[in-house]
Amino acid sequence: MSGKRVHFNEENIFYSRSATPSPTLSDSSLPSSSGPYTPPQHLIPLGPVAISPLLAYHPRVFPINYDVSRTPNMAYANIQASPIHLDSYHRAGPATNPPISVLSLQSELLPWLCEIRASTQPYVTVEDVLSQLYRFLRTPATRDEYNAVPSQSARDKVAETYRSRCSRISSAAEKAEELSKGLKRVDFLMGRTTFMGLSSTKLGPDAWVLNLQ
Repeated sequence: MSGKRVHFNEENIFYSRSATPSPTLSDSSLPSSSGPYTPPQHLIPLGPVAISPLLAYHPRVFPINYDVSRTPNMAYANIQASPIHLDSYHRAGPATNPPISVLSLQSELLPWLCEIRASTQPYVTVEDVLSQLYRFLRTPATRDEYNAVPSQSARDKVAETYRSRCSRISSAAEKAEELSKGLKRVDFLMGRTTFMGLSSTKLGPDAWVLNLQ
């Protein structure tokens, strides 16, 4: 990246006022995903915290080409948005600058928080975000969660998305197996599965908005 300047959109930066412990998310009424690594309580860094260019939100140009209903290994860099390749080296790089150990993702499309935790490094990596988001969205949804969708038309759309997702499977046996597993959280996205990046909530360096289209 020698000779290249990295531009950070203001929507992709959190500015900290002080180095105080970040608020815990464990008391939230919303369930969250969890990872295998439990880091110690982290501090809010002094100064701004920016998301990686590979994950940064842009309203018109998505940072990577990725359908979140697909496995993370299908994601690849969008060279129109960033000169950085989404290879194994950059996937292992920190998701934020400076690095932090926990990220919490929220979306207007979902009633859950997705908590991303450091797994292979002391900090959350780009790969942590992609892989843990995928596992989070593959979690089965309950009947109560489905019934909590605010309108019948929206519930019908969720159900239609579920059937459409299963219909993409070419093997009849695998399709039947997937249908038998029922609704998953990804179906609540109602087809809006294009990853548009993460933007700051301004609530803390660990709280980010998951933007989908």
